[in-house]
Amino acid sequence: MKTRIIRRLTWAVLVLVLVGSFVAAQSRALKAISIDDMKVYLRFLSAKEFRGRSAPSFELDIAAKYIALEAARIGLKPLLPDGSYFQPLPVEVTTMSPAKSYLRVLLNNGELKFYFPQSFTTTVRTAGEWAAAGGMVFAGTALNAVPIDEKAFDGIDLRGKIVVLLEAPRPAATGAPAGAATGGPGGAAAARTQFLRNKGVVGTITIISSERENNLAQKNLMFDLTERYRWLDVDTVNPAPAPAAKPAAAPSAPPATLYTVEVRQDVGAAILGIPSDDLSGAFEAMAKTMPIPPKAVEGRTVEIAVAFDQKMKTTPNVVAYLPGSDAVLKDEYVVISSHHDHLTAREGRIFPGADDNMSGCVSMLAVAKALMIERPKRSVIFVWNTAEERGLVGSYYFVQHCPVPVEKISANLNLDMITRNDPNGIYLIGSNKISSELDKSINAMNTKSILMKMDYKYEDPGEPNRFFFRSDQYPYIRYGIPGVWFFCGTTPDYHTDGDVEEKCDYTKMEKVTKLVYLTALDIGNKPALLKLDVNPEITTRGKHNMKIVWQRPPQPPQK
Repeated sequence: MKTRIIRRLTWAVLVLVLVGSFVAAQSRALKAISIDDMKVYLRFLSAKEFRGRSAPSFELDIAAKYIALEAARIGLKPLLPDGSYFQPLPVEVTTMSPAKSYLRVLLNNGELKFYFPQSFTTTVRTAGEWAAAGGMVFAGTALNAVPIDEKAFDGIDLRGKIVVLLEAPRPAATGAPAGAATGGPGGAAAARTQFLRNKGVVGTITIISSERENNLAQKNLMFDLTERYRWLDVDTVNPAPAPAAKPAAAPSAPPATLYTVEVRQDVGAAILGIPSDDLSGAFEAMAKTMPIPPKAVEGRTVEIAVAFDQKMKTTPNVVAYLPGSDAVLKDEYVVISSHHDHLTAREGRIFPGADDNMSGCVSMLAVAKALMIERPKRSVIFVWNTAEERGLVGSYYFVQHCPVPVEKISANLNLDMITRNDPNGIYLIGSNKISSELDKSINAMNTKSILMKMDYKYEDPGEPNRFFFRSDQYPYIRYGIPGVWFFCGTTPDYHTDGDVEEKCDYTKMEKVTKLVYLTALDIGNKPALLKLDVNPEITTRGKHNMKIVWQRPPQPPQK
């Protein structure tokens, strides 16, 4: 009897010691998530010297190298077959050719010739060479009106012509990228294009706004060498479309291409054959909503030739992992992700992307430090995705070229924009779409320690902002892997040069980071992979789930 009591007491003491050890380790891990550490990372990686970390770019490669070095320093291991931390994505890059592109105006007594990028650029997204030529019509302000003033063109033959128009100023505080000719609010640009096509116009020349002209002149800039991309060996659509119920009807002929270029104001005045002051006066009149009637430009024709150069590049996902502590469960995984790319610098404007999304990348480094102290039974994979801003390309590439079986991934925790707006709240997107256990884990860990408000405002795929489809948790969900996006919401600084480190809320960032750490630990220690118990179409993880169509709202905005 006495021996039995001693044994029970011994086991009780042992359990208390183990529980105490676990609690102490978790406490140390939470304390390892340090605002001071995150601040150093974020200040460096969101610096303007990185010029927005566009994918692909030299600057993004440097950021990826820095992240990989820090991951290794923390103690994370390489996971890729070649033993590196880099998963390169191949991409075909197309740029407008300065050597083979020109704009020429033919006069009665000679010609004027202009070149890219000093004088003009194109907005046509094509890789093939093209040329357009014809007489000119100055549109005045008729095409900038909402709705467009079609009657103003009565008596003017537009067929086969190239129309010259004034760029409408961008609406204030919209975050519209520099270099984007808006053509007025709403669908005015689309209506204008349709009108011009119906009239048989072959192309347009847009004279850039005074705002853009002054910016280029003051900074001694030329037009940007805009890049266009064709991503190779990655499918972001649907590799297994359902067969058509009926034979497909013959496709209708696509609309004729409306070739478009943009020109500097001095070039615009030269093309029209008017003094620069007259052109400035036209922009001033438009700003005052004073109508300027269209008119044919007599005695001159214009010829535009545009060609492109192509090259192959790569841009890297950064991949690292922490081996699990259990001999069996270490072959199952929790994936934590973010994206380290942002936006291309445009006409001298740099978009630092501190909240979007260096905040998520830095938070992952802090989570890694914490998990090194309290290691879960399952392995944890950290993926810093490239090319999220190009259409979630890096995350699609990772799940489609995953170095571990996707069937063994329990869940994806995605951090994208976590430092702004409500200091005590965070949006959850996707947490309740495949597995109820994922959402329960997040809320249990939050109730246990963090006490943030969990907001589901944007979780519906039919929500007009379309956020469900706009970050790197979505490719995992499409593969039948439970995924969630931790998201603070947008601000007026979203996708502008105002998204800077100084505006980030580090206290909120710390709370979200601790929540992700606790959730990863909880999921990593569960006895089994998260159950797929929400969507009856999804019963197993894998590529076959790509055929499932998630609800999409009409006319979605871009991220």
